[in-house]
Amino acid sequence: MKKIRLLIPIMASILLLCACGNPQIVKPDKVELSSSKEMKKSSEEKVSTPQSSENKPISEEFDSAKAKAVVKDFLYSYYNYESENKRNEATKVFCSPEVQKKLHLVRVDKDIKMRSSVTSSDIYEGGEGEYMVLVSYELNGNSVTPQVLKISVQEEEGKYLVSAVDFPLMN
Repeated sequence: MKKIRLLIPIMASILLLCACGNPQIVKPDKVELSSSKEMKKSSEEKVSTPQSSENKPISEEFDSAKAKAVVKDFLYSYYNYESENKRNEATKVFCSPEVQKKLHLVRVDKDIKMRSSVTSSDIYEGGEGEYMVLVSYELNGNSVTPQVLKISVQEEEGKYLVSAVDFPLMN
């Protein structure tokens, strides 16, 4: 009986030491959204997604490389500018009419002179046409807290356009 009393604290000590292992923080390989879609950083392998129930002809398959290029061009036109009108004109070509309206990409009468430039951006690819973006930029010489954008891209008449832009942390 005395051996069992000694054995229990010894075993508890060993388990506690094993559980305390290495205290280093490890960067994850992938990011999961609440919808359980797998996201990977754009520089890594592409995520394979299940085919939809529609059978698309081979000529109309979604080209993720072209869509990602549109996302990158959209980011750089939206965050690199010297005036509001210049930004709006440069960004309109990458957006569907709905996104143009949502982002208010119209010519303004009183052009606000501002200077903005992207300092870094990371594009994460999810399902077909779904992207999560982390962008850091400077506005009038001041660093801005990185912004998160959720961007959707769709093919319309052979051209890839940004079909939705959400700022999930700004709601």
